[in-house]
Amino acid sequence: MGKDVRIEQMSLADKPAVLEFLEKAYPDNLRHSDPIYWDWHFANSPYIDKDELPIWLAKDGERIAGQLATLPVQLNIGDRTERALWVLDWIVDADYRRKGIGKKLAMAAEEFSPYLLGVNTEQQHSPALLLGQNWVIVTKIPRYHKILFPGEAFPELSKNHIIRGTFNAVFSPIRKRHFKENAEIRFLSHFDSSFDNLWVRSRLQWKCLTTRNAQMLAWQFGEQPYKRFDIIGYFENGDLLGYAVLFFRQANKHNAVTKAAISDILYGPEAPRRTVDALIEASLKMCIERKAGGLVTDAIDPLLQERYGHFGFWKVNSPLLLMAKAPENKEIVYNIDSWYLTRGDSDISIFEHSNT
Repeated sequence: MGKDVRIEQMSLADKPAVLEFLEKAYPDNLRHSDPIYWDWHFANSPYIDKDELPIWLAKDGERIAGQLATLPVQLNIGDRTERALWVLDWIVDADYRRKGIGKKLAMAAEEFSPYLLGVNTEQQHSPALLLGQNWVIVTKIPRYHKILFPGEAFPELSKNHIIRGTFNAVFSPIRKRHFKENAEIRFLSHFDSSFDNLWVRSRLQWKCLTTRNAQMLAWQFGEQPYKRFDIIGYFENGDLLGYAVLFFRQANKHNAVTKAAISDILYGPEAPRRTVDALIEASLKMCIERKAGGLVTDAIDPLLQERYGHFGFWKVNSPLLLMAKAPENKEIVYNIDSWYLTRGDSDISIFEHSNT
């Protein structure tokens, strides 16, 4: 088994077989095989060409033995923009593992786009395979977490009403400092041309980051099935200087919202520190008003990391590794100091459970 496996680029005609494969591969997460979710994720993303889906299949006859699915993105390197692929779903059927199929799938993606990105963990075993194909681990992605209502954050506490209330009360002084009003903060319903203007002004602050224009943001945070995201904008003199996108988990069986996340955040060059502080404060205030157990985020950016620390976020352990493969500009792409990255750049925000 496996000797006659061939690698093919997926066509839409393969969709029923792919969904059947994904249903078996991910029996505990049917989002992968949900046709509505799949269409949004792969067929309708902003930079997709439906005649050239960036998904590769390993086939043994008509049986799918594995797949590598990617998301096309625009990678900004200095003042240039390159086509790149963000590897999202790479899996080989258990019957076909250790036969070099995963490597062949990765090689097919590289032929399509030489700039490749991915977030992996050591538990997935893919970093070792990718390192063997000249990928580079750029960095371990820092994660930041601030507890607001411990009685909500920890399921074992939320079970008991008295214990829950006691632990929440202990954190009351910590929460009060974040109730500052800011007239320049607005809660937005959609991504309009002001986000395009912000993107144009912002992008050259960093040497390496993916495009965050209105089209991309609307797809990821406005059109994602079964999800609701909250958009916060910071304005001065009518101009959008920065935004944050928040995701609140659905309440558990004890009616506790264990956690919220800053899925994405971006600030312009005009008043970066003031903008970031206003967005973090507004995010914390929204979490407190909704009684979320805590607020979590991932960030590669010196200013964000410093300000999260200022607001009492703890740097916590995260298994996520940013990996990349670049044919050129390696001194930029492989350098952590070049990067701007948030939680929304990986597949974490995509694979969060539904909150609607």
